[in-house]
Amino acid sequence: MPTGPGAWEAPTWQALGLSRPRALPLTGAARERLAHMTELRDIDSPAAAARAGAEYVGERWLAPDLLGVRPWLPPGTPRREVPGAVLNGEWTGFLALLGEYGPWVYAADVRALQVLSGAYAALVQAAQVAPEPVALQAAALSLADAPHHTLLIRLEATPYRRPERPARWWSWRLPGRQPPADAATLVELERAFWTLVAAHAQDRRAVWATRR
Repeated sequence: MPTGPGAWEAPTWQALGLSRPRALPLTGAARERLAHMTELRDIDSPAAAARAGAEYVGERWLAPDLLGVRPWLPPGTPRREVPGAVLNGEWTGFLALLGEYGPWVYAADVRALQVLSGAYAALVQAAQVAPEPVALQAAALSLADAPHHTLLIRLEATPYRRPERPARWWSWRLPGRQPPADAATLVELERAFWTLVAAHAQDRRAVWATRR
């Protein structure tokens, strides 16, 4: 295996489908929205689902995000039809984009959105201060975990990282200080987010099935 600075990162960038580091722009305003909701649509009818499907048909991650946690829906469902398919199985809710480059989710209510948003924010905040080799390794491991586990990859495509100033080894023992997350921790944070999203979708599907 090659050694030296950048030797591990270069093939990993290619394996993750990223042509070069930090190719996507990130303005100051966009950086502030990395872990905050940027899109929200109330899907309260088939017509609203159809409008959302048409509006977001160009969104690359909408279908993979929503279908990846719903194995009961055909994986080849056209993008335009995905909001309607989700509505049909879980009834009314909110379609939201969590973060500038974050995940698309479908949630029953504002409380559920807050829970999901908090789980995603925890991932972003941990990844922002992780060393680049650690974040890249975690992104590769997350993708191997499941094809729709791409949140770390999306972040890595941007200059999102905010490294903390180097600290002496003993400084992490001070009250309130935590060492940067390792790759396993980042992988678990992404896995925990998707597990939470999938559980919410399954619960909504089960509830709606009893009301039909």
